[in-house]
Amino acid sequence: MDTILSKSSGETLSEHTISCLKAANGLIASLPLSQKEKEVLNKDVLLAVAMHDVGKAANGFQKVLRGEQRNWQKKRHEIISASFASSLQDIPSSVIFAILTHHKSIPPDGISANFGCLPWEQLPIQNEKTNVWNEMAKEWNENAALFLPEWEIICQYLEGYGYPLRAIYALKPLTLEPAWLERTTGKKGQIRTISFQDRFHASIVRGLTITSDHLGSAHKTPLSIPDINKYCILKKNPRPFQKIIGKTDGSAILRAPTGSGKTEGALLWAQKNQRTNGRLFYILPYTASINAMHHRLTKIFGDINVGLLHHRATASLYGILEADEDISIRIEKQQIAKTLADLSREIWFPIRVCTPHQIIRYTLRGKGWETMLAEIPNSCFIFDEIHAYDPRIVGLILSSAKLLSSWGVRCLFLSATFPSFLRKLIYESMGNLPFIEPDPTKEEDRAVLDKKRHIVELKEGTVKDHIDTIVQAIHNSPSTLIVCNHVRTSQEIYSLLKKILKEDIPLEKIKLIHSRFNSEDRNRVEDNLNKNSLPKVLVATQVVEVSLDVDFEQAFFEPAPIDALIQRMGRVNRYGNRPPAKVMIFKEQVNPYHLYCDCNGKSHDPNCRVKRTIDEIEKVMNPISEKDLIKSADTVYGDGYQGEEKKKFEEGLNHPDIKEFEKHLLAGSHQDWVDSIIEKTDGISEVLPISLHEKYMNKRNEGLWIEANSLLVPVRFRTIMGSIDKIDKSSDPWIIDCLYSPEEGLEIEKQLDNII
Repeated sequence: MDTILSKSSGETLSEHTISCLKAANGLIASLPLSQKEKEVLNKDVLLAVAMHDVGKAANGFQKVLRGEQRNWQKKRHEIISASFASSLQDIPSSVIFAILTHHKSIPPDGISANFGCLPWEQLPIQNEKTNVWNEMAKEWNENAALFLPEWEIICQYLEGYGYPLRAIYALKPLTLEPAWLERTTGKKGQIRTISFQDRFHASIVRGLTITSDHLGSAHKTPLSIPDINKYCILKKNPRPFQKIIGKTDGSAILRAPTGSGKTEGALLWAQKNQRTNGRLFYILPYTASINAMHHRLTKIFGDINVGLLHHRATASLYGILEADEDISIRIEKQQIAKTLADLSREIWFPIRVCTPHQIIRYTLRGKGWETMLAEIPNSCFIFDEIHAYDPRIVGLILSSAKLLSSWGVRCLFLSATFPSFLRKLIYESMGNLPFIEPDPTKEEDRAVLDKKRHIVELKEGTVKDHIDTIVQAIHNSPSTLIVCNHVRTSQEIYSLLKKILKEDIPLEKIKLIHSRFNSEDRNRVEDNLNKNSLPKVLVATQVVEVSLDVDFEQAFFEPAPIDALIQRMGRVNRYGNRPPAKVMIFKEQVNPYHLYCDCNGKSHDPNCRVKRTIDEIEKVMNPISEKDLIKSADTVYGDGYQGEEKKKFEEGLNHPDIKEFEKHLLAGSHQDWVDSIIEKTDGISEVLPISLHEKYMNKRNEGLWIEANSLLVPVRFRTIMGSIDKIDKSSDPWIIDCLYSPEEGLEIEKQLDNII
């Protein structure tokens, strides 16, 4: 051994550290902070990064990196790195703390789980040397002669930034106050003993140190933040409401119909409100709509500037890269997709498209929350389709937005309908924000509001009751959309139409899309819908409301609340370039379980939103205008959240970890429960159809894990529990013994063993 390694790849300690220091320099230069704030951070972060891995010089750790022994008996190199920093003069506590915790959280409190925490038994606090620490220090001293040349290279790099450091010859115990490592809220705990300003600063330094380590390991240098004013948002003159939102300085609310240029208006607002180095976060409710917006924004701002952030981002990015037939190339693209997804979680992409869950994860202090403190100040947040969220998520969004606003963040709330009650809730949380919508006194805006794209007809009974009417309409139209509320209903209608129409229409012209397809098959169907001509018939569930840029000639819908119906209608005569299209809405649904209300197994409660929606639509004259739909939405949602919905909203709005952020900020720790709560808000798990098991295993064995996971089917927990006898929970992933086909997806009601 003639040099000290930092990576098993053969990268030396000085090579890795300098790569991380370069990342740190670029990172801090890109922050939306004042020059004075950046100067303070630059000094502390560079010091922390310079010393974060010096503990790896220990003899035992080097043997692990060189493959001479399997592990280092759970000894923590960062403890020796922090001891090294403690042995130098005038090293701030924030630097020592960042070094100590750049891999693990502060030690456990003896009550909660200790997974991912530093072990108390290894920590030498204020001259209390532990046996394990003595062993690690001895091993480090054994390699001191080899370490010094590496350290001199690091010091030479730092001296260029005015930070001269000197070598040391004896490690000292940690000089941190013990309170830094105490989770308790008692008198000696971190929250009571250490000031908020010091905890806040230490958290930023820790977050930037961790991110610099990650970027340095990936050999990535942070991007400079683009001036989004230099990009063309509109190729034609803006509508009057777009001009107004584009001149609005500060947070605001925008209501504009689908297809009116609402997104372009939001981006014009972002151009007006971007501050120096300010990021842009575009937040949407559904994975499919996020993927579509990511594609849209990359066309404007370029691939290099736009990141994708949701729980299936790796798979989505892999799909964008387009798989090659050669396995080695597919594995290479798989790694590229993973790297891009990982970078989206770091301070990397200046523009990110994400779910609100990713933002709430930060404000609730889930894993990686510290990066928020450095990059989010002075950013722009666009919360699109704000009406579409669960009441608890709306509460968490508004609570988070209020917190972020105190850091200079500017928020724009968007919706095609924007019920009055929701605007009132935003006003109560964020203040009396400007409310912008198309102006009926301006000709171009009036054209948007008065546009009449649909003739709506209400029918008693269900979609099955009127199948003959639907079949006749299908024969007379180039394209027909049928939207059902449940997967099972959509599968039944699809099968029924195929049987009836098989003599008249090629079966490949009749398509089905719902949530119980695996992503491989769903992506194939969606790509065909977006790229090619429309099918003669598309039977769908609510997935069509958010993900597809399609334009059908006519439609038939099961009953739903007004906002859902408006989204569905947006897929019919989408741009209003044709005469008003026929839309038939049935007053009852096939499935006895009412998805949108609590009227299960009985007639609709007169106050439920589905019933009120039907009542309102009956009052509107045909053809229906956008102005009529907005007015109807206001009436349907006039009472706002009530009962259980109100309780959930208030729980989110008043969540103590956000509302009292300063009081609860614990440096060097994250809340493990956040990921499970946030990721499972929609109550969905993924299962593997038994017929795809062999294909799944072959993909895994070839190393194509993204392609293997694309065979999994998302299913609601409620559905799983109702079909528990068909699921093998002993495997990972769970295997479900139900029929699956690329044309119809997973059919929970049909067990494979019973299919002949």
